[in-house]
Amino acid sequence: MNGFFCIFVAKLKYNVKPNSFIMKKYLQLALLILVFAGIAKAQGPASTANWFGYILPPSPSEYKYISFTMQDLGSVSVASEEQPTVTTATFAEGYVWSVNNNNGYSICRSRYDAANNLIEEPEVMIASIPYVNDMAYNPADGLIYLITEEHLKCFNPADPGNIQDHGVIAHDGFNLAINMEGNAYMISSWGEFGMLNLSNAQLNVINSIDLPIKMAFDMMTGELFGVHYGNLYQLDPNTGAYTVLGPLHDASNSYDPTCLFMTYGSTPSEFTVGDLIYRVNDDQVSVTVIGHVDGYNAQGALVIPESVSYEGHDYAVTVIGNAAFMYCFYLTSLTIPNSANTIEEAAFAYCSGFTGDLVIPNSVNTIEASAFHTCYGFDGTLILGSGVTSIDAWAFNSCDGLTGVLNIPSNVASIGEDAFVYCKFDGIVVDPENPNYDSRNDCNAIIETSTNELTAGCKNTVIPNTVTAIGDNAFKGITGMTSIEIPDSVVSIGDNAFAFCFDLTGDLVIPNSVTHIGESAFFQCEGLDGKLVIGESVSSIGDWAFRKCSHISEAVSLATTPATLGNELGGTAFAEFGIQTLTVPCGCIEAYQNSSWYDPYGLVGFSEFIEDCTAISEVDAVVTAVYPNPTYGKVRIEAESIQSISIFNMLGEKVFEGSAYGDTFEYDFSQQKAGMYFIKVETAKGFEIIKVTVR
Repeated sequence: MNGFFCIFVAKLKYNVKPNSFIMKKYLQLALLILVFAGIAKAQGPASTANWFGYILPPSPSEYKYISFTMQDLGSVSVASEEQPTVTTATFAEGYVWSVNNNNGYSICRSRYDAANNLIEEPEVMIASIPYVNDMAYNPADGLIYLITEEHLKCFNPADPGNIQDHGVIAHDGFNLAINMEGNAYMISSWGEFGMLNLSNAQLNVINSIDLPIKMAFDMMTGELFGVHYGNLYQLDPNTGAYTVLGPLHDASNSYDPTCLFMTYGSTPSEFTVGDLIYRVNDDQVSVTVIGHVDGYNAQGALVIPESVSYEGHDYAVTVIGNAAFMYCFYLTSLTIPNSANTIEEAAFAYCSGFTGDLVIPNSVNTIEASAFHTCYGFDGTLILGSGVTSIDAWAFNSCDGLTGVLNIPSNVASIGEDAFVYCKFDGIVVDPENPNYDSRNDCNAIIETSTNELTAGCKNTVIPNTVTAIGDNAFKGITGMTSIEIPDSVVSIGDNAFAFCFDLTGDLVIPNSVTHIGESAFFQCEGLDGKLVIGESVSSIGDWAFRKCSHISEAVSLATTPATLGNELGGTAFAEFGIQTLTVPCGCIEAYQNSSWYDPYGLVGFSEFIEDCTAISEVDAVVTAVYPNPTYGKVRIEAESIQSISIFNMLGEKVFEGSAYGDTFEYDFSQQKAGMYFIKVETAKGFEIIKVTVR
């Protein structure tokens, strides 16, 4: 919540009876709207105690919003003009809430346009409501309290139509103020000042007061302020005594505000301590570090403190702001405080001068996108604190100096794409207590437990035979990995899965279980210098999948039906490939020649196909029958001792998985789209993948 609260003043004495028609009609004219003013970003420390008010000049057509500073009440200036007439208002949860009395009474809310310092057009939230003397937001319970028809009522800003009645205020409530702790103070129409019990609407009178001052609290200091006949007052909430602080005027005019509000506490929006610039957070007790005074030229060790003090206030440093130190190439070391809970987007991106370990303290729970992108100077270990729950996309992308073992804490619930791409970890270990990810069988990889998808690997990864998918970018740019064995449990290989793995050598075997190979999956794996074998179930291969695999010495496809390549135009899956000859199954040369695999020039495909049946590996059949095939609905599978069934579409996406018992199993495809599907049948003797066409 941005904490801006209002103070109103009615220009009358307490010499009218509480229920007087004349008094209430006068209030309708005298009590006007507040505005909520945002704190614009400044280059240096902002002025403390920014105040804003609504004035009632001689002509109602000249209603204006004014602003001034606590230090100089003569610095009044016009902030906005010609706002609609309302009875009372307050600020809550990013909105100005007001009671408009132009055509009957209605509760409206308006957003504040901080860039232009304007209140947006009001939106009616409650179309009809009785006359309201005052309205105040309670930050302790998040409710807006109303004094209406001598009753104390409240509503939740998220559900304004549900108004709760807390009872009758015996003293006829007039002016209401609520502090940060939820303590409410009221001035009655008879001039009685005291504490108001919000649960039962009872007023505990402290003293009498002879000015109709509308009140609001400075939420940081607990001080109570008001305005009356152009003067600013300070009140003692313990006694009701007040002191005039001075009149509000500019060089040529005096201003008589009927509404007044201040920034949340007498605090700056931004300030500098030492070499770092801070912005006060909405809670007003913590700050975000937003930059260095030297900008891109900052150099040396960067030590972010746990707390800072400024103008008598102590602030915890909880957030490292968006792009706060981006492109600070000359910073050499980094210390993140134990008070920080969030590292925002690109906070340290391209700080390539950092060296040593990168330590994320236990207090941090969120590491946003690209937080450390291209911080390639770190040459130690990445240490993630136990409190980390989310690591967003590209968070450590291209931190290729990081080595050692990456430990993923137990609380990590989400890891974004490319979070660790181009890092050079020797190993990866996921905490065994993590319910979302694992590194089963000491595989040195991150596997999403619920989907069995390997999302990130390293040079020493051994892919377990329970992994069904290798995710996008899982091994992208990894150096030092000389070979990889893809187990026959894998059905899908994602985009860029092994792209730029220059150190891979020898053969590359895509097992028969794989149905889909994503775009650029093995792009520029130039070290591969043996045989490429593409399994019999592969039905689609994305653009650039094997582009620039320029040293492959032999290529074999086991699929009797050529997989689709790229898009409908054919794509460039084999552009700049090592050879132009492809070995295919017996009797399949014509099928390949009539497909996008064929390119007479050998630039983006193969110019020659040969068949060598002895080169095609055969798998013992375990499935007795699958019928009908093609099908419009149900398919019956017959095999001895079926244990489980998995079904994948042409993109390798799993559409069904379940256990099975006995020698038969039926599946109904009527809810699936038409096309080709792959049924993986696990039996006591092994598994087999069967293609089924759905009409």
